[in-house]
Amino acid sequence: MNTVSAQAGVLQRISYAIAASALVAYLTLSPALLSALGIPYDAPYGNFLFKLHPGDYLLATALAFSMAGQGNPLVALLARLRESPPLSLYLAAMALAFVYSLLRYGPSGSAFFIDTLMMPVAVVLIASRLNDAQLRGIFRLIVVLVVVNAAIGLAEAVFQHHLVPYTVAGGVPVIEDKFRATALLGHPLENALLTSLVLLACLDMPMPPWRRWTLTGLLMLGLLAFGGRTSFLLTVMALLAYSALNAGQGLRAGRYGYLHIVGSSVAALFALPALAALVWSSGLGERIFEGLYLDDSATVRFRIFSVFDYLDLYDVLFGISPAQIQELSARIGLSRNLEAIENFWLFMLLQLGVFGFATFVIGLFSGLWLLWRRAGTGARWTLLVFVITASTTNSLASKTSALTLLFAMLCGLAGYRSARQLTSQAVRRPNMSVRQGVHA
Repeated sequence: MNTVSAQAGVLQRISYAIAASALVAYLTLSPALLSALGIPYDAPYGNFLFKLHPGDYLLATALAFSMAGQGNPLVALLARLRESPPLSLYLAAMALAFVYSLLRYGPSGSAFFIDTLMMPVAVVLIASRLNDAQLRGIFRLIVVLVVVNAAIGLAEAVFQHHLVPYTVAGGVPVIEDKFRATALLGHPLENALLTSLVLLACLDMPMPPWRRWTLTGLLMLGLLAFGGRTSFLLTVMALLAYSALNAGQGLRAGRYGYLHIVGSSVAALFALPALAALVWSSGLGERIFEGLYLDDSATVRFRIFSVFDYLDLYDVLFGISPAQIQELSARIGLSRNLEAIENFWLFMLLQLGVFGFATFVIGLFSGLWLLWRRAGTGARWTLLVFVITASTTNSLASKTSALTLLFAMLCGLAGYRSARQLTSQAVRRPNMSVRQGVHA
């Protein structure tokens, strides 16, 4: 029995190492870099096997090792899915949407169902067998890589030069009037989204105040370098709301006095304009601050809804093919390679139709609910910002690792839950002792 248990432990450690390698691959091998290496990952041509990210293969391998010590892999998989009905519903919904698209339109335009929507399931299944230390290791790995990515983005902004050529659609160069860093993830919006998510998730990570301020400052500067307006503004609003709620709770619990709150507010009142002036004079975030109006990028997000003018009832109910979606995009004036249906809800409705879209929505919210009910305050802000930001792009209707990384991040963050519970118990005990002493 001990031999079997030891063997299972070894397999779990191997699974953990491979899963960590998969996360490194997701955060370093961008579509632009894969194109530069000759891999047609996001090109409109090439073998289907190249349409899946290298991280997908690593993550699938990690899952296989994770289940290898439990006898029959299929039985082990079903057992793990039974442990989490929301995850089972999520997987069933995404699998049904994938099969529907595959049977109706063929493999073209279907790889993102696996790449984007199914790999989060592998993350949860692997994480369910990791201990708290391993989960914390997963989270810290993501944080370190995103911090390095933000630093690269800042360096790109300073030198006005991309580390990897900024391309889309298998190598089509993107020319913009204002420079935006692309760093390791290859696209400004992808960078901004993940930077925002890590910044907010770290609110639940215990760390000294000086380290938290340093991390927050660096990631906020990274957001400016990447030029994602939605991510930047939502992050600022989430941080302000979190700070206000935390201050209110601190006042009620007696951790802060009104003098602390007033002093902090006055300091912020003077510090924030000074920081804003410094950032403005450096030219960092120019696209964000000069683009807080309805520019071309924003108007595209309204124009896309005119596609319904070209659809009949059958199309709306049962969907149209990816090729037809591209034709419609051209009709409403979107550039074939450089612009897209910048709303994943609309794109999925177009491809799956009303019935398939309903299945997709139920599955997605089931998966997000799985994360929500396990999440702390920072993680819940992370989920809200993710849904809102992702809704302004074609994100989940295209090939992206963002959802997989979100699941990995919040599953890893759960490894700090025990430490947070011990801390909160330690805080409550002295308060209870004081109250008991007063009553005595």
